[in-house]
This record gives sequence, C-alpha cells and structure tokens, in this order.
Amino acid sequence: MNRLTIALLGTALALLLAVEALTICTFDRTSRVQRREVAQRRALLAVNDSNTTRPSHIAVLGNSLLLDGLNVQILTEQTEEEAIPVPYFVLATDYYDWYFGLKRLFAEGMRPRNVLLGLSPNQLASSRTRGEYSAQYLFRGQDLIEVIQETHMDATTASSFIFAHISKFYSTRQITRNYILARLLPDVAGLLHEKLGAFRDPAIPEATLNALATNRLKSLDELCRANGAHFMLVVPPTYQSGSETIAHAGKELGISVLMPVSNGEFDESFFQSDGIHLNEKGATIFTNRLADGLRTAL
Repeated sequence: MNRLTIALLGTALALLLAVEALTICTFDRTSRVQRREVAQRRALLAVNDSNTTRPSHIAVLGNSLLLDGLNVQILTEQTEEEAIPVPYFVLATDYYDWYFGLKRLFAEGMRPRNVLLGLSPNQLASSRTRGEYSAQYLFRGQDLIEVIQETHMDATTASSFIFAHISKFYSTRQITRNYILARLLPDVAGLLHEKLGAFRDPAIPEATLNALATNRLKSLDELCRANGAHFMLVVPPTYQSGSETIAHAGKELGISVLMPVSNGEFDESFFQSDGIHLNEKGATIFTNRLADGLRTAL
C-alpha cells in the first residue's frame, strides 16, 4: 500500500469521524422535531412511581396520530388528580418500535405506574419498524438481532440496521436529506407530503388482525407488568377498520383497550387535509373522550 493510498484512506476516515462528531453535537439540537422528542424522552425517563402514591404518571406513547390528535394540556387538566400524562411521541413508529422501545425505556429507568400506547389497527399489526432511526434512538443493542428476526430483514437491511445503532450520522442521514430538500425545494417537499397522505394501507382480514392483536397486546401487557406498570392501548380514529376487533381481543385478555371514537364516526371535517391526522376539532373531542375512558380505567 503506497503513501497516496494511505493518505486517501486517512482523509476519508477523518472526514467520516468529523461528520459523525458534528452529527452527535448538532442533530438533537438543530431539528425541531428531534428537540421535542429528546426533551420528551428525558422527562419520561425521570418518571419513577415506584415509591410514590397519588398522583402517579401515565407514559403516553405514540406517533403522529397522537401528536396531532391528542391535546396533552386538556388531557392533563382532566386526569391529573388520578395520574399525570407524560407524552413521548416518535413519528412513523409501529408496534415493534414501541415493544422494543419500551424494553429500552424500562432498562434505562422509566417507572410510570401506567403506560398508554396509541396505535391504529394497521400499526399494531405492522411488521415494520422505523428502521435505522429506531436502531439508534429506540432499541437496545442486545435486542437488535431479535428485531431483525421478527421483522424478517434481509442481510443488507440487517447490516445497515446494526451499523445505524453505532453511528448517529448513519441513522439520521435520511432525515437530514429530507430536511435539506424541504429547505431547498419546499414545493416538492409539500407535494411529497400530499402524495404520502393519499396513500392508504389495505385493510387487514379480521381473523389475521384478531390473532396479531391478541398476541401483541399480551406481549405488551406482560412487559409492562414485569416492570410494575399497568398497560393500556388507545386506538385513535383513522380511515382504517379493525378497532372493534382489537377492543374485543383486549376484553378477552382483560387488557384495557380504549376506543374513544368508534370506527367511521368522524367524517372528513374532523381530519386535516391529508385525511389521516385529526384537526383541532377532532383532537378536542378525541381528547375529552379519552380522558373519560382513562379515569374509568385508572
């Protein structure tokens, strides 16, 4: 190996290390979304109800459906005498993100008396994760192989997934690319958002959803019980069918499944232009009904 090759390799390594260091120092502070998620996670990890009485806390977990659809201030005002909500919303997350994410949160010291997870029927039944982002921010290193097996990743995807747990730059490069795109070409970014909003996941057969819901509700409940928490699921209103199936599975297992809005009850006037996320009117009704259900469940 000649000196030029060594110099090139050294330069490449130095650049990679510099980019990684820059990402570690700036990413969690530069992104508005990331600042919120980091702050919420920090607040949640500070919760410890092990040695306290009332009021206890509710870890309120979910994705953009709860971020847009839940008014945390209203929920807090209505439930704080029983339990204080502590939200942690991570965009584009599904069942596996939160099952293994809860493992890490508990391992890092989170100890709320109650856990409320919000997922739509398709998200509860999903075999996906947020991938590299979750590998870095939600999953423990010791759980990565199990995640790979459960989600049936191919070898290439699995290797990227594992590397993303090690490198913050690698795990967030897509977010950085989308951020730059939105700044340079806001019209294109808006068009992509509209196209994404128009996408609809196909309905899941009732028998399949019932089997998946039964298995996954049981796993989440057992995980929370093992760490001293009472598990509850809330199904936010969407275009997706199956909320009644999940509620029935929860009833059979003795697990609290809250369905504040019945399937098909809300028309398009309760949703944003994407037809997926609740607007202010829908969020207010959903939050008030959820608060009523929570007071009963608690």
